[in-house]
Parts: sequence; C-alpha cells; structure tokens
Amino acid sequence: MTPLTMWLLLGAFVAVNCDLSGSDLNRLYNTRVHYAEWVTRPKQGMPSWVPHWCITTHSGVRVKLDDGRRFLIHKGPDFGVASETVITDAAHMSDKWQVKTATYFARIITVGDFVKAAGENYNIWSGQHCHAAAEDMMNLGKK
Repeated sequence: MTPLTMWLLLGAFVAVNCDLSGSDLNRLYNTRVHYAEWVTRPKQGMPSWVPHWCITTHSGVRVKLDDGRRFLIHKGPDFGVASETVITDAAHMSDKWQVKTATYFARIITVGDFVKAAGENYNIWSGQHCHAAAEDMMNLGKK
C-alpha cells in the first residue's frame, strides 16, 4: 500500500470511526472480503416537494470479512476528510437498510479494493455518486 493510499483510507475512516490506528487500518484495508451486499436506504431529510420519480435512496455495500466482521462502505458529499468514500462498522446501520443484491467472491478481493472501486470524489452531476460507487464495488467479482 502506498503512503498516499494509506493516508486517503485513514482520512476516510477517521471521519466515522476513530477506533483504528495506522497498523489496524492497514490490516483492515488488506483483509479479504468473502461476501458483499448492495444495500439501500431512504435518503434522510428529503423535502416533500421532491417528485417520487427522483432517486431518493442512498446506496452502499456491506462487506463480510474473513473474521466475520461486517462493514459498510459508502460515499456521499462531505462524508470523509481525504475521501468521500468511508467505511463504518455495520453495527451502526439502521434497520432501514435493505439488501438489493448479494454475491460471494471466489477470488481474493480486499477492503482496499472496494474503497478504490468506489472512488474518492462525490459528484452527482458527473456520475460519481453512491449508486455508481455501489455498482462499481459489486462489479469487482465480475472482473
């Protein structure tokens, strides 16, 4: 892992979970993902005037690691410090999240691969949003 990659991941992770130090973060980043679920939930704070045909959900990918731990990887505007893709412990997810699709990964894919696939920047107008990030992460198993 390059120092820049580690810094970006640290910046993203620290924004939501200050429990991990550099070595623990590095270990998490390199941990294999066996199973992933594309999950969605209603967006919070949508005004009532927003038409029903507008995208009013938020997407992320919940991953299950070698040791059984689960994390949510998702992105949004101003979610992180160095990256707008963040990792949170899945224990903090509300019951509003629903599984859209799920897959097992036969080849070795790590948490870092998921973070990289999701991308650093959020921009709804250029297609760099939570739904595209979730799709890109789930497509890792198809490569």
